Formats: sequence, structure tokens, C-alpha cells
Amino acid sequence: MKKILKTAFFAFLMASCVSLYGAHNYTEDSIDAVGPEGIPELIETARSLDPNDDEIRIKAIKRLGELKAKDAEDLLIEVMETRRLAAGGKEIYNWRLKVVAAKALAEIGDEKASYYLIGMLRKDHDQTVKRAAAQALGLMGEKARRKSVLDVMHSELEKSKDNALVSDLCEALGKIGDKSSFVYLLRVTQGPYLNYVKEVAQKGISMTKWDKSSVFEESETKSSANTTQK
Repeated sequence: MKKILKTAFFAFLMASCVSLYGAHNYTEDSIDAVGPEGIPELIETARSLDPNDDEIRIKAIKRLGELKAKDAEDLLIEVMETRRLAAGGKEIYNWRLKVVAAKALAEIGDEKASYYLIGMLRKDHDQTVKRAAAQALGLMGEKARRKSVLDVMHSELEKSKDNALVSDLCEALGKIGDKSSFVYLLRVTQGPYLNYVKEVAQKGISMTKWDKSSVFEESETKSSANTTQK
């Protein structure tokens, strides 16, 4: 009996090692070839907090976005929001992980992703990460057309002095297309920005969906209807 248990334990241990090896020893080419059946292993690979695994995590996260893996949404939000601390409390910061996680979340396309992306846009102090959040919101397009989302985007556009971030926000607002953004985009075309930024803002204005109600108008209509019913 002891021999059987020992054999079973050894088999279990070997299976675990194989599983661990398979999850954490992809090459770039092998990750690019992973299909939907490999999503659980990609998620486990991307979940590692070891800084030595960051490069392979980045590749796994990109692939999860390409596969539009809805099962990976919680993981991607963790990557965007989790702070890694080394011994002594010093933060281990890798902006590239946040950037690829933001894009992957947008590629998956769930509407709730926009709430986490505006959190990144509003709270993160790294301009590159803020730009990634703006670009991801643009990638979501119509799915990011929400009052709370646009409120933050308009606010960030108003206060930012960074030409690159302003350009990304203008492009994203153009792709979302809500007409409430018109006045903010117009101010950019008349503001102290580089010419290429003003051109992006002008293009954003041209993409405005004038035939659709603004989300702010829709919100007011719903609020009035609820008041009338009461």
C-alpha cells in the first residue's frame, strides 16, 4: 500500500512539474501559436509576480488580448492595479505590463473595461501608462461611450499639458464620437498645442456622430423620466 501511495505521489509531483514547466517556459514563437485551448496556461504564465518573468508575461498578455480571452479579464485588471513590492517596501514598477494589459483588456471588448481604463488614466502618474489608457479607450470606440468615462477623458484633456497625451485623448474621443466632446476638441484646435495635435483634434471633430444624442442628453432624459414617474 505504501509503495502504491509513493508511486501515486511521485506521479502527481511529476505531473505538477510538467504543468509548471509548460506554463512558464514558453518561447516567443510558441506563445504566438497558442490557440484558445491554451488560455488557462497563458493566464497562469501572466499571473507570475516574479520580475524575472516580466518579458514572458508581456508576451502572454498580448496573446490573451489577441485571443479576446474573456476569462483573462480579472487577471488583466490585477496587472493594471496591483503594486509589486520588493524587500524593504520598494515598488517594482514595469510600465510595459500595464500598457499591454490595458490594450488586451480593450481588445477583449467588454464594456466594463472602460471603468478600469479611466481609473488608470486618472490615477497613474506615468504619462506613458496614461497614454496607453487613452489609446485603449479609443480602441474600444462606441463601447467606451459612457458619461462617467467621458467626464474623466474631458477632465484629463482640459488639464494636460503633454502634447502626446492630448493627441491620444483627441484621437480616442473622435473614435468614441460623442458630440459632447466637440467643445473640448475645439479648444484644443485653438490652444497652445503643436500643429499635429491640433490636426488630430480637428479629425476627432470630423468623426463626431451628430445624428446621435449625447450620453449626457440621454442621462438627463432618463433622469427626467424617473422624476415624472415618481
